[in-house]
Amino acid sequence: MKILAADDSRVSRNLIKAILEEMDFEVLAAENGLEAWRIFEREEISLLISDWMMPEMDGLELCRRVRAAPHRPGYTYIMMVTAQDGLKNFVTAMAAGADDFIVKPFEPEMLRCRIRVAQRVLAMQHELRALAAALPFCGACDTIQNDPGSQQRLHDFLSSRPELKPVLGTCPTCAAKA
Repeated sequence: MKILAADDSRVSRNLIKAILEEMDFEVLAAENGLEAWRIFEREEISLLISDWMMPEMDGLELCRRVRAAPHRPGYTYIMMVTAQDGLKNFVTAMAAGADDFIVKPFEPEMLRCRIRVAQRVLAMQHELRALAAALPFCGACDTIQNDPGSQQRLHDFLSSRPELKPVLGTCPTCAAKA
């Protein structure tokens, strides 16, 4: 997982970088929002950890740009790490597209825990994308388009894939008829 840490404070940036490297992540670092945006444009970033107040471009604008970026191969989890505390700032960061919000100063273990949460969310997102790609479903005729010219009923398709077994069930209406 590639992580981008953006903070204009060298001390904060180095602390975050050290924690992430200790967790065996590949870490890219930027000292302002514009530099972070340029890195984001050319790299596949899974997690962006950004300060709010930075020169060139602040963390909120960086957040908005990341969310508005054209289709990317995967979801980028955004964590705002800032001295801007309070409910109003939390709501503002979330509205800009942040997924998490940590107030400085923070305990290193707090950041580690939140990164593990981000990993779980990203893993679920990856599984969801894989499932969607594996399920070329036509809602009009309830069939799966397996190969060109080949169709399969949805139930048969799901039954043939053990990893999708939990999806199969009986709705209350059908259960009442049985």
